[in-house]
Amino acid sequence: MAKVEPSLIEQTGAIGDRVFYKRFGKYYSRDKAKSFKDNKSEAQLRQRALFKAIQHTASLLGSAIQRGLAKEAHSHGHVENNEFAAINKQHFVYEDGKVFIDYPSLLLSTGLVARVERTQCSIDGLHVTLQFDPCLNAGHSYPDDVVHIYAVEFQVEVCQLVASVRRDACGAVFDLPDLSDDPDCKSVPVFHLYAIVEAANTACIPTLSPYEKKVDKNHRNINRRVSPSLHIGPVSPT
Repeated sequence: MAKVEPSLIEQTGAIGDRVFYKRFGKYYSRDKAKSFKDNKSEAQLRQRALFKAIQHTASLLGSAIQRGLAKEAHSHGHVENNEFAAINKQHFVYEDGKVFIDYPSLLLSTGLVARVERTQCSIDGLHVTLQFDPCLNAGHSYPDDVVHIYAVEFQVEVCQLVASVRRDACGAVFDLPDLSDDPDCKSVPVFHLYAIVEAANTACIPTLSPYEKKVDKNHRNINRRVSPSLHIGPVSPT
């Protein structure tokens, strides 16, 4: 791989045996692959299945990991999806041709802000009442920190921000997404709830929609200050 000075060329694509591409505002070039050997060995099938599952899960969690992993990803020269893969690959296991995911162990965010701890969670229909310990005595915790709650249904591929409350609220009340009319929902949905705590002064920064990220590939919310994510637990509508 070679770095290309912008004054020489500002182009992406292939020219002869060279491929030019742009990454984080800088231009690079590499040799075009001349051959591809596909033996479809067990190791190759395993690697492909794991890669596909990890990237698909990261894409589903788009807005959550955009909030939680942008700063860490930028520090490593990654995009959020690659940072998610780096810190979560051990939670994807390939067995007998299938990939099994340890959803409670997934990290959607990393950082120095203190996270909250779940104390109680109850559900009535789609209505959820969550109580948590604000951990105000922990380092890097402030009463006006914002606790974001995400509800993720991995089978139906739904990821939604369902609540944002202050840390000192000690709880949140919200409704789960209604999937009763979703043709892809064949059984009672199981939502995994995750909490990401964010410093109040960065919580106002909007996340981008998938379309906006596609249009503005260089956009990075790198100033967010967040906590490690907390898996609150799986819940199902009653």
